[in-house]
Amino acid sequence: MEEAQVEYKEFKFSPVSLLWTIGLTVLLTVSMNFFLYFLPSMAACNLQVGDLIPTAGVDLLGIPFLMIVFTMVLMRIPSVKRHLTTENLVFMYVVALASSGFSDAYAGWRETYEPLTARIGTAEDIMQYVPNFVSPAKEAAEALVTGTGSIGAIPWSLLLPAMIWRFLSFAIFIGISVGVSSIFRRQWIDIEMLPYPQVMIAHSAMSGARDVWDRGWTGRLPFVAGFLAGFILEMIRMLIIFFPWFPDVYAFRANTCGPGAHQIAWGGIPFHMNIAKHTPLYALLMLVPLHSLWSMVFFGIVYEALSTAAYYTGYYTGYVDMGPCGRSWCVPGTPFADPPLNFGSLITGVYLGVFVMTVFLERRHIARTIKAMAGRRNEKELESAEAMSYRSAYTILVVSYALLMALYVYAGISLWVSFVLVLTSVVTWFTASQLWGRVGFGNEPGYNFAPGFLKMLVWPDQFRLPVTSTDLVLAPSLNYELDCGPYMPHATTFYATLGTYKMSSLAGVHPKNMIKAVVVALMVGAFMASILNMVIPGVYGLGTSWMRGSYDLMGRIDTVWTKPSPRPMTEIAPWVLAGFAFVVAVKLIQARFLWVPDPFMSIVAWDWVGSLFGTWMAASICAVLKWIILKIGGSKLYSERVVPFVGGFILGDVLNALIAGVLAVSMFRVT
Repeated sequence: MEEAQVEYKEFKFSPVSLLWTIGLTVLLTVSMNFFLYFLPSMAACNLQVGDLIPTAGVDLLGIPFLMIVFTMVLMRIPSVKRHLTTENLVFMYVVALASSGFSDAYAGWRETYEPLTARIGTAEDIMQYVPNFVSPAKEAAEALVTGTGSIGAIPWSLLLPAMIWRFLSFAIFIGISVGVSSIFRRQWIDIEMLPYPQVMIAHSAMSGARDVWDRGWTGRLPFVAGFLAGFILEMIRMLIIFFPWFPDVYAFRANTCGPGAHQIAWGGIPFHMNIAKHTPLYALLMLVPLHSLWSMVFFGIVYEALSTAAYYTGYYTGYVDMGPCGRSWCVPGTPFADPPLNFGSLITGVYLGVFVMTVFLERRHIARTIKAMAGRRNEKELESAEAMSYRSAYTILVVSYALLMALYVYAGISLWVSFVLVLTSVVTWFTASQLWGRVGFGNEPGYNFAPGFLKMLVWPDQFRLPVTSTDLVLAPSLNYELDCGPYMPHATTFYATLGTYKMSSLAGVHPKNMIKAVVVALMVGAFMASILNMVIPGVYGLGTSWMRGSYDLMGRIDTVWTKPSPRPMTEIAPWVLAGFAFVVAVKLIQARFLWVPDPFMSIVAWDWVGSLFGTWMAASICAVLKWIILKIGGSKLYSERVVPFVGGFILGDVLNALIAGVLAVSMFRVT
């Protein structure tokens, strides 16, 4: 099925637009990194404007919505409103989206920060294989931890090489993201019309900000009601967290995991699903297609049914004695990590199956883009609505891949391992983008697929090798740090380019110049974050900051060795192959019977994103609600009432998160 011809608006990327892109990115990146650094830990996890849904695998970045709130206010000023055209609103969104990738609590901080301070806590016999331009000298690391009190006192001569290498490791991958996204843009957005729920929320919020003052708009009351609901419900949660005297109506002070999952003590029942109490997650899930929601529910039931059967036939004997958290991921003794079920290893195979089946199903499109790249005239019409020619997209992809490999080789990693490291990132985020496009979230592939894929190609029959080379210290570290979750720089660059293409499509704006804006913003954001990662801790230190992570690289290295299961890949190969075969078989069946559950959704249902953080329970509730709404009022009620309500809800949530952050910094900040 071919896409309909669309009349596009054109955004002119002039020198003035370039200056706006740079200036806005610098402003957002600098202000948000400082804001997040001083945010107390009590607000950092689940009252954070940088990440509105900090549930692992979801991570709805907040800065674009904060920009939309400001836009809604600016719409009341006539002299400003005339400049807030559709094209300019999309421009502001994509710049804010790119900036937010380097201004949340994780991108550039926490996990990715550890190489900068590794010489403090990692044994010397390990660090001898790590060059100083990757992990600076101990003196520099100590300055970042303790702080020097002034920018001038920071040991720049020791830190600059690490800053440059770090920036390049982020920036070069932008080219890979742009290349892959541009090659598949037409297929994913124009032909398959993947929903991209996170972008849909932003489009709904943007439309509401523009039309809320129009009394004739049918979505006006739902939008306003959603805004008030998001603001009030999240304000109640803020009061519960900040003030002990406030009634704990959400039970947030007890049995709460991470960003708001209620942990249930199931006792002797071999069940392990928690309940999400973080209301914005439900708003996001209401924009997820109903078939995807039911698929998540179905595969969650499969997990519980198989786990129960295994338990009552003599396996996982200590399972019911574990707490709610332990049942999701502990080793040994859980269905996730151990035979006979070993769902973590199954997920690795499922991920690989999703990648292979996506490429297989897109094979004709790939062939046509290659022909267009070669200059075949009958394929040139493919490029009429594209941001760039396919020749440019493939060239950017190949050159960026080679440059990133060269960067790793320069650090002392062998050629083959460098190739696999880059390939792992590409396959990981290409595959994760299939989930992000369909349901707006996925899982944390740094705990199953990314380490499994790396070891499959480099160390298939080995386990916990002693560190005797740069390969054995940097490859696992980079594998985890860059491919852990959607909050990491590699993922955010991938999602920012896809988000730009989707928003351009929804708003009817040609993507040609929008992709220029997002690339510039990503480059500037990566550069500013790399500087700020030195300046802020270099002055203030990391000793009391909630962003302070581990100083020992061995923790991350061990994570890669023990995931998806603490065994050599050859031992868990049957489960990996089973997961792969499962996706291939079910996807082929689904091509004939559309009602068959989507096997892609098993990744979320079988991961601890579904259980530990309560996403499966939330999906179950939203599936029922959405089914009822569609039965009562059909797609008309849904599009005219529910979608504006969700857009308004997230704007109310982000406004509360901003207020909560300001109050937290002023009232509770540790000095």
